[in-house]
Amino acid sequence: MKLDTPAGYRAIILGAITLCTVVSLTGAKAGQKNPDGVKIAVFDQDKTRVEYKYVATARADFQQKLQDTDTKLKTWQLNALLTDADQKKLADLAVEESHAALDAPKKAEKTRLETLSKSYTEEYNALQANRNSLTPAQKDRLNILVRGASDTDARINEAQAKARTDFQNLDNDVSAKIMKDARESVSKIAKDKGYTVVFSSAVAWYGENDITDAVIKDLNSKK
Repeated sequence: MKLDTPAGYRAIILGAITLCTVVSLTGAKAGQKNPDGVKIAVFDQDKTRVEYKYVATARADFQQKLQDTDTKLKTWQLNALLTDADQKKLADLAVEESHAALDAPKKAEKTRLETLSKSYTEEYNALQANRNSLTPAQKDRLNILVRGASDTDARINEAQAKARTDFQNLDNDVSAKIMKDARESVSKIAKDKGYTVVFSSAVAWYGENDITDAVIKDLNSKK
């Protein structure tokens, strides 16, 4: 099982800070300070995207969350006959182990749960193989195991839907922060340097006044 990833988030991360709109600081006050009229600057959004440290941090955070979610759901699927509580416990241990080695008690608990899951699977396979000659008690036991597997499928589907919503919310939050930070930095640098209009390099392929490095420095100074 591979969790579907929200393509929008990756597009935001890989195409972050594509400010194709103009950051305009025109106004009466700016006009009075600038006797030559409008002063135009540009900034390179591609370079800004690469060097804005938050973008790399956000990408790594997303990838880790995605990996943890995938590990959790795979653990549920591979141990479908465990109870809900045992599946979650085993999944938590699997996620933790993917980050660092487990201590002895946790490792022992993980082994116990995996052994229990294996025994349930062997029992299920044996009952299925002899389903035409099962006793009433064995038929009841098989039905219990089948319902357990069905319940696991339902939990996985529900968890996948929640994960998609969670990742979309993360997408929105990251997108909003990137745009907010970029606009604030561009506006700040433009005001400090007396520019009245700033274009991204996606709009203006050349500009004598390039504020890219100043924007990157300001962005990376944010906490």
